[in-house]
Amino acid sequence: MIERLESTIKKIEVEGKVVAVQIPEGLKQYADRIIDALHKRRAKNVFLFIDPNFGACDLKDGEARKLGADVLIHFGHNRFGRITKTEIPVIYVPITLELDVEKIVTALKKVEGKIALCTTVQYLPYLKEIKKRLGDKIVIGRGVLATEEGQVLGCDPGACNVDADVNVIITDGIFHGVLARMQTGRRTYILTPAGKLIDVEPHVDKYIRQREAAKMLAREAKRVGVVITTKKGQMYADVAERVAEVIRKAGVKVDILVCDYFYPEYVEGMPYDAYVFTGCPRVPIDDYTRFKKPVLTVAEAMEVWGEA
Repeated sequence: MIERLESTIKKIEVEGKVVAVQIPEGLKQYADRIIDALHKRRAKNVFLFIDPNFGACDLKDGEARKLGADVLIHFGHNRFGRITKTEIPVIYVPITLELDVEKIVTALKKVEGKIALCTTVQYLPYLKEIKKRLGDKIVIGRGVLATEEGQVLGCDPGACNVDADVNVIITDGIFHGVLARMQTGRRTYILTPAGKLIDVEPHVDKYIRQREAAKMLAREAKRVGVVITTKKGQMYADVAERVAEVIRKAGVKVDILVCDYFYPEYVEGMPYDAYVFTGCPRVPIDDYTRFKKPVLTVAEAMEVWGEA
């Protein structure tokens, strides 16, 4: 891994520049090697952001500019469709992980019908080869916020919205598969890099039960906090205002809260019975059990308080 990173850095022109760097959690073990590689390229100075980073929706270009950086290098992701302008130039360095294409093709041959095949950014370069091997059995679409064909994001499983019989997502986690199943309504499998097919249906059932429980509790709320995140690609202040107005019309008190990261400890002891998070939908879904009060997505809030 680090050898590939260092090889990639050798192709980036940073001589004489002040460089800011963002890395995902999985690359923090290589932080020193990345910084050293940039210094070898004669970077004037290097700043490394150590905040958690889960996607290109969370660019630190504004913060980098304040540090005097000339460029921001964002490792691990490609460009996020909602971000079209940045305060300083951004260089995206997606990380490609190894994938045994033979195992993937063997597993896909066992799936009946036409397959909507997609994956996360780490395995995108392999899709063309898989499509070439399996021909018309594979259909590759494009999402709304993802910038590459076949790419799924935590907020955008739209690459599965094609004419197919079944969805297959090459990834390690379950979350993308649950969203794709919910959006398309058809059978969905996770295909692990090791070649194991996992039906997401049992996980969908668990998700539905959790979300219904959250909505039921939220209906009893007397005061709700609508949360805006300041993350560049997730900041929907206008949406938050609309949601707040809908909740007020339903006779419930509501306040608009602002944060960068929305962690349970940030709202511990606050006087709200429920929250609506207007940023990444993974927060209310993945972190559901960490919060003591119900946290809804925007769509769920509209359902609870009066709009489709």
